[in-house]
Order: sequence, then C-alpha cells, then structure tokens
Amino acid sequence: MRPLAMVVVVIYLIVTVVLGIVAGRRGRGDTNDYVAGERSFGPVVMYFVVGATIFSAYALLGTPQRVVARGSDAFYVLAYGAVGLVPLFFFGARVRRIGAREGFLTQAELVAARFESPRVSVLMGVASVVAFVPYLVIQLKGAGLVMEAVTGWPAQWGAALVYLAVLAYVLLGGVRGVGWTNVVQGIAMLVVIWVLGLWIPTTLYGSVSAMMDRVLAEHPEFLTLPGPGEQTPISRYSSEVLVSILGFSMWPHVFMKCFTARSARLVQLSVVWYPTFLFFLVPLLLLGYVAVLAGGPADDSVLFWLVDQLGSHPLYPLAFAFVAFAVLAASMSTGDALLHAGGSILVRDVLLPLERGSLGSRLVRWARTLRLLPRAPVSGASLRDDEAAQTRAIRIIIVLLALLSWVMLDVAGGTSIVDLLLLAYAIPIQFLPLVVLGLLWRRAGRRGAELGLGAGLLTIVGVFVLRKVAPELAASLNPLQLELGILGLGANLIFLVLGSLRGQPPSHETLRRFELSR
Repeated sequence: MRPLAMVVVVIYLIVTVVLGIVAGRRGRGDTNDYVAGERSFGPVVMYFVVGATIFSAYALLGTPQRVVARGSDAFYVLAYGAVGLVPLFFFGARVRRIGAREGFLTQAELVAARFESPRVSVLMGVASVVAFVPYLVIQLKGAGLVMEAVTGWPAQWGAALVYLAVLAYVLLGGVRGVGWTNVVQGIAMLVVIWVLGLWIPTTLYGSVSAMMDRVLAEHPEFLTLPGPGEQTPISRYSSEVLVSILGFSMWPHVFMKCFTARSARLVQLSVVWYPTFLFFLVPLLLLGYVAVLAGGPADDSVLFWLVDQLGSHPLYPLAFAFVAFAVLAASMSTGDALLHAGGSILVRDVLLPLERGSLGSRLVRWARTLRLLPRAPVSGASLRDDEAAQTRAIRIIIVLLALLSWVMLDVAGGTSIVDLLLLAYAIPIQFLPLVVLGLLWRRAGRRGAELGLGAGLLTIVGVFVLRKVAPELAASLNPLQLELGILGLGANLIFLVLGSLRGQPPSHETLRRFELSR
C-alpha cells in the first residue's frame, strides 16, 4: 500500500461525494431537475461538464499507451477532438430551443418526436446503453488500475469501491451532482497532467526538447506514420479518425448536455471553448514519448510504470499520488455521466414508449407490485404522468447498469482501452443521419428513419459477428479494414434516404415544431 496516495484518493472520493450530493439539493428534485438540471447550467459548468465528460480514463491511460504501441498514430486523438463538436455548433442551439419548448430531456425523445416513431426511441435507447457498457468498462478499468497500484487490491474490487462513491452522488445529486463534480475533476485533470507532463521529461532528460531530440535520433519511426511495428493501413487509420469525428457529438450523454444549458447561445459558445480542453492531451503525448525512450510497456499500465521510473526521486510518492488522483478524476467524470444518462435513457426512451403497449404496462404494474416503483398517486395513472416513479426507476437502472459494467470488467479484461472505445463508437455514429437530416431535411420521414437506423445497427452486429466466427471472410469483404461504424453509417444513409423518399412525408405540424415549416 502507498500511504500518501491512499490518503489523497480517500480525501478525493469523500470530497466528490459531498459536493455532488450538496449540488443536487439545489433543484426541485423532479425528473426535469434530475435529468436536465432545470436547463440552468452556466458557462463554467458547461465548459467542464463537456470537457471532463469527454476526456475519460481512455485519454489518460490510452494516449501514452498508443504512443508506445504505434508512435505518432496517437495524434489521431487531436485530429478528431479538434472538430468533433463542430456539428453541435450548427444544430445545438436549435436542439436547446426545441428541447426547452417541447420538454425533451434526451436525444432519442427529440429524434423520435421528429420522426413520429416510438420504435426509433426504443431502438436508440437500447443501442445507446449497449454502447455505454464498453465505455463504462473503460472507466472502471482505469479506476481499478489506480486502486490496484495504490492499495494492492485486485483491480475489480478497487473499481467497485470507487464506483460506490460515484453511485452515491449520481443517485442523490442527479445531473447537478455530475456537473459540479465534473468542475473539480476537470480542473484536477488539467493541472496534474500539465505539471507531470512537463516535470517528468525535464527530470529524466533535462528538458522536453532534449527528450524529443533523443526520440528523433533513436526512434525516428515513432514520429512518422504509419509508425513502428505492425503498420496500420492508411484506410483503417482514416476510418478511425472519421468514426470518432462523426460519432463525437452523437454520444447521448454529450448530446443531452444541450438540454442542460442555460441558453441556446451557450451551447454554441461551449463548442467554441471546448477545443482549449484538448491542450491537456499534449503532455500525455509527451509522456508517451518518455515511455518510448525508457522502454515502457505498450499496455494500459504505462502511465503508472512511467511514474515508477522516478522511484529514487524525493518527490516520487507525491507524483504517484497525483497520477492516481488524475486518473480517478478522468474515470469518474465520464463514468458518472454515462451512468446518469444510461438510467435516464432506459426510462425516458425505452420504458415510457413501451408502456403504451400491453407488455410495457404489465412490466410497470409488476415493478409497482414489488415496490421497485412507488404506487401510482391516482389509480391507473401511467408512469409518464408519475414524476416520482420515473426518478426512482432511473436510480434503480443506474445501479443495475453499474453492476452490469462491473461484471463485464472481468470479461473484457484482456481488451485494450483503445479497442474498447473504437468498438463503442460504432453505435452513436448511427444517430448522426437521423439528427442532421431530421433537423435539416423536410422530406426525412418515419419509414426512412426506422429502416436507416435498423440497417445501420444490423450491419454493425453482422460484421462484428462475422469477424469473430469467420475472420478471413470478414477481411476479404472489408479489404480496406474500415471501422464498424463507417460500414454501418453507409447502410444507414442509403436506407434513410430511400425510405424517406418512398414513405409518407412528416406532418406539417411536426415540421413546424422542429422549425422546418416554410
């Protein structure tokens, strides 16, 4: 056990729990408050809630690991990060206006209303949570690595302890708890990583420039594409960048932040300010090159290994403690948003639309009988009309989602953080055609949306299964090694456009609600 690091971690967990719970007590406590914070987030909270939510344990652990494994291939994160939120600049303000006027709290609620299709809501809701699971596993994996290094406990049990703290402030604080803890976590990530990213190269090699000179002299292949070792085809590399760019703003937990902003203008300003958060990736890239020179491992533990190289330095215990602090901050600032959004989505986008059918209504009655949901205030009242029941259902699902992701942590233990993220990105990119064409093209209709989304998701599942059961056949069918998300997006667009042209156009009332009427 590392005493100083343990003290820092415990204090940090206590502070985040207290801050999250206190922040959550400021609102009315209804569903609108729990999911969207009564649409009251100001510029400071929006800046950090967007930045800290996006940059997760993947950024801190996966960026230096990718430098060691593939060299300058790791710069793809700057390529997609710089422009990933640009789509929100053009339609985010409209999303905020429509959401406030129509009472939408989730991405799928808005899209399903535009296409007049409960099926789209259910498909998007289920697919979103499926994408959240590998993304949550990344956060749990990061937390587990920290606790294993700090305490010596097995990673899975360390992750469980950290996420009990996360559950406490997400369940009791809602989106306000998520937002204000993200402010603290974002500041911690920026400060700690910049200090360490400059201090470690200077301590080991005299300066950052001296370190990079040695990389150029000794390992020039790490500074050019396609990088060292097994080469990544340019088509695959480009598709990795493209799927990340197009899927970036389509992550439901990111998209939903449009509904929390104080104004439509603030959504656009948040997009403009966001790229400044990318500066904290620079020291992570530098740390990756330090690990290249020092012969570090090409796995997710490289950041901790790198700090261990300072074992004889008097400030080593402090450096290790703050690395643990920063990785936990990155893990928790994304994990809390995923859990909160996952619970909200399964209730608002899946359970409420299904409740209109006989199966869904029976599930709600069964849950009320078992006291998983409070009894209806009026006999026969639906879940849609019962705010307290909705909030309680969201909390129950958050706990179940956390438990599922924790179990999956053991299953996905051998998969790298980078591969998990690219797999997760395949799903939210399928929402892009529905959002963009739904907000810009009057002819986009229900039939096209259902066919397009279904085709995109089926393509992803089909190719994924084919890669597992017949990898040679999958490789021959996809010689360019394009990412799953790009293949699904192509099928999605074709079916969405053709289905919309052949199907019934949306009603004039729907077009007017979504600011598409002439």
